[in-house]
Amino acid sequence: MQAAKKLVLVDPQFLEQLKVDREYKQIQKPTETVAKTNLSLDIGKTLHNQSLSDDQKVKQYLQTLNRYLHVGREFPETLDVKPNPLSEVAVKRKKAQKNQRRRKTWVQY
Repeated sequence: MQAAKKLVLVDPQFLEQLKVDREYKQIQKPTETVAKTNLSLDIGKTLHNQSLSDDQKVKQYLQTLNRYLHVGREFPETLDVKPNPLSEVAVKRKKAQKNQRRRKTWVQY
């Protein structure tokens, strides 16, 4: 009798509060963690799917694994790129030359 089950009466409002708390905890989880969990479940489903051939399993497994490995890559928010001052001068010169050509064509009228 050690494994006897017990029934307990619970207020429905308490159950609703538990559901809300569970949903809130799901929202609080980092997106990276949720994404990796979902991808790991997809990998397991792919490997245990008997309707797929081995080649299809390998292809889907590699695609999902690639996504799994690249989930956590962080990209810098700001890039510290300094323009080459020589290239700016060259661009300005090219624009000036184009403007001079245009002026010459207008002067010929």
